[in-house]
Order: sequence, then C-alpha cells, then structure tokens
Amino acid sequence: MRTPVPAPLLEFQLTLRAPAGISPAALLGSYDGYVNAPGPPVAAVHRAVPMREVAGWRLGADITVPLGEPPFPLLVYLHGGGWVMGAPHTHRRLATELAALGLLVVSVDYRRAPKHRFPAAVEDAEFAVDWAAGQAAEFGGDPSRILVGGDSAGANLAACVLTGTTAGRSVSAALLLYGVYDYHRALPVLAPSLAGHEAHTQLYLPAGDFEAVRGDPRLSPEGHGAGMPPTLVAVGGRDPLREESTAFAAHLAEVGVSHELVVLDGAPHAFLQLPTHPAHDEGLAAIEGFLRRHGLLRPTGDS
Repeated sequence: MRTPVPAPLLEFQLTLRAPAGISPAALLGSYDGYVNAPGPPVAAVHRAVPMREVAGWRLGADITVPLGEPPFPLLVYLHGGGWVMGAPHTHRRLATELAALGLLVVSVDYRRAPKHRFPAAVEDAEFAVDWAAGQAAEFGGDPSRILVGGDSAGANLAACVLTGTTAGRSVSAALLLYGVYDYHRALPVLAPSLAGHEAHTQLYLPAGDFEAVRGDPRLSPEGHGAGMPPTLVAVGGRDPLREESTAFAAHLAEVGVSHELVVLDGAPHAFLQLPTHPAHDEGLAAIEGFLRRHGLLRPTGDS
C-alpha cells in the first residue's frame, strides 16, 4: 500500500499557496525526504559539473548517467521553483527517474531571481544546451539526440530556449511539464510564490521592464512556437496552472508543431515530485511513451 502524499504538500500543489507563517520554500524543503526518497538505480551521478562563471554565479549541472551502454539521448533539464527557488538537488529523485528511462540527464543549476532577474536564467539555459551539445559526449551523451525539458518555471525556460534563442536548433524534442507559457497571464496564480503580481512586487522581472518584455519569446513562449521540435505538454487536471498548458498546446496545434497534450485527471501541480501519487507513475509512462514514439529510446530489450 502506498504512503499517502503528505496533506500540506498536496494542498500546496493544488493551490500554489503556502499556509500562513511559512514560505513556499520552507514548506517544500520540509518534505524533501518524501519528494526525494531514493529513486531507481543509475550508473553514476556527477554533481556540480562546471560550465562557466557569469555575474558571480558558478553555472553548473548535476549529470545523471543511466544504466546500460552509451551513447544515450541527452536531456538538458531545467528544474522548477518559480524562477526563485529550487536547484538540481531539489529534483534529484526525478533526475534518476528520467535517467531510468534511458536518458542522460543534465540538470542545470541556473541563476535565480531576485538576485539574478530575467533574462539571466534564460541565458543560462541557452548556454547549457550549447554546452551539452559540445561536452556531454564525455559522459555518454549523444549530441544528435538532444532534448530540452523542465517542470513549472523550468518548463517555461525550456520553451523559451526553443522560441527565443538559437540553441533550440539542435534540439530533437521537448518535455514540458506543467509549465508557464505566458508570464503575465499566469502571474496572478504565481503571485504567492513571487511576492505579488505587480511590477514592483513580483520577483522575476526587473520592475522597469515589466511592460516592455510582455510577449517577449524569452519570457512568454506562447505565440512563438512555430518551428519547435516534437513536444510533450503534460499537466494535471487539478493544477491551478492547467490553462497554461492547454493554451500552449492549442498554439502548437495552430502553428503545426507535432505535439502531445497529456492532462492527468485529478493530478495537482508538480505530480512528478509526489512519488506516491497515482499521477507520478502515469506521468513517467507518458514521457516514456512519447520518447519511444519519436524514436528517442532504444527498443525494449536492446542493450
């Protein structure tokens, strides 16, 4: 019998609002032992692999190597956390679960607001994709099979790399998990995690650029998806940000991008970090199916 999802954590992922007296970061951190319970076995995890130093930040990544024989398809993964929280460490179990599908996972420790505001995180994500294309073969990655993915704010960054930078040209597919695709539209839902929804209170954009960057593809990729690679858009049916994913999938349909929209009934936000929620396994199965349909994983039984 599965251990139930801790009630306060589930409530947060259904509302994106922490109880009075505790911050979202503190709430999520208090359940790290549940979220990051030991995952499946992998061949190796290389922590804090350096990429570059920029603006006083050591940009690096945790690289999770799957079992089996290389070369492996390569996933540049961008963690969630509202652009202000999270790190590869907060998503370490999920990295092993993605690696267990056969992916070499490069989980990027990008710059975070409010110290490093937009477009710092997008620039780091763009750099990481280019870095991975040139360097990940050292860890067993296949530079001809590069994917970009992320969850929540990380899905936003992944989509922004593909719509607002040149790095997306080398990408074979995208995994976008319960993301944000129009920042200003989503901001009222995100406000509790970003200290407000006004230009001077929200923490991601420089206040003076709040209106100037409205619709910028490095911030809000919806409307700029033409030319994206095959894309999986996954979201929970009870996610407060559900409409972000359904609207983005509709946009991809309009511009002729091959995509799959998966809406998991009854699932909250961040279901892939709720290991005992039914949607957790359903979500991983949806990712695996998408990858197989697009020829990005070896056929079952191959070594």
